[in-house]
Amino acid sequence: MKRLYNILMLAGVVLLSYSCAETSAPTPTQMVPGDWEVAEVYVNGQTQGSVDLFDRFILERDGSFVLEDINGIFFAGTWTASDTQLTLNASDGTVFSFAIVFQSYSKMQLVQTISGGNAGDLEIRYLLNRDSDNSEY
Repeated sequence: MKRLYNILMLAGVVLLSYSCAETSAPTPTQMVPGDWEVAEVYVNGQTQGSVDLFDRFILERDGSFVLEDINGIFFAGTWTASDTQLTLNASDGTVFSFAIVFQSYSKMQLVQTISGGNAGDLEIRYLLNRDSDNSEY
């Protein structure tokens, strides 16, 4: 009987310690799938109010994505991620590359650099929030 009691106590301690463990932030190669809404956009360090840039990123667990702008126009295709880069390959051949600055389960920050020739390079910084109300993840 005492042995059974010790086993139950040990199981309780293990369960308690496991339930108190903190979850770690996802790594870029473990991108958090879901519906990501763009909260703020900065172009070359300046905040942009209403710009026809991306409004929503939907990253699916199966590696597919949908990008939507404020007009409802979207791109769809597949995505891949490395430690520093998120690459979206649209089905029409368009490729979007983003540097991953920060990622957690609820927030993400991406930077897109576009070479502009004579106009110079554009750096577009997206601050995103995961929409937990509109996500099945």
